[in-house]
Amino acid sequence: MRILLISDTHMYNEKMDHILEHEKYDIVIHCGDISVDEDDPHLKKMLVVQGNHDQSFLPITIKKNIDGYHCLITHGQKFDVYRGYDKLSQYMDNNDLQICFHGHTHVPTYIHQNNEIFINPGSVMINRAEYGFGTYAIVEIHQKNINVEFHHADTFEIVDMKIINEGMKILEEFKKLLK
Repeated sequence: MRILLISDTHMYNEKMDHILEHEKYDIVIHCGDISVDEDDPHLKKMLVVQGNHDQSFLPITIKKNIDGYHCLITHGQKFDVYRGYDKLSQYMDNNDLQICFHGHTHVPTYIHQNNEIFINPGSVMINRAEYGFGTYAIVEIHQKNINVEFHHADTFEIVDMKIINEGMKILEEFKKLLK
């Protein structure tokens, strides 16, 4: 299963359309803040959850079985992801979920924690890290193997994990300030 994972497009539909046209995928998951109306044609092409800048016609969470994994799709604001994964992890434990796809922080993230996987594609628009470009993710799941690649939203090139790790360090520092 090849998943195109995007989030926090905030009406940057042209950029999102370029990504949709460029990539090959089996399913598209949008982790919220798509910022469109209920009749927008994008909603028919993908699974979309409600972000903090979206209208209430979208669901807050979606639970979906993907290639044997019990997955949660959420934006993250309900679970206070800016402060960490404690609330989200508890929800996942209570609902027998193994993978969480989320957005909200605008920081691409791939974390294994307590037998759970958290993947945030970052924002197609712009990320909150020093590198200052938008990202999305390609997640491939094949027979219990998971591969995650982050891509530059404009050039489609794979982003070096060193850059992603730097962004995650900035997010961790921000979380400390909030505690």
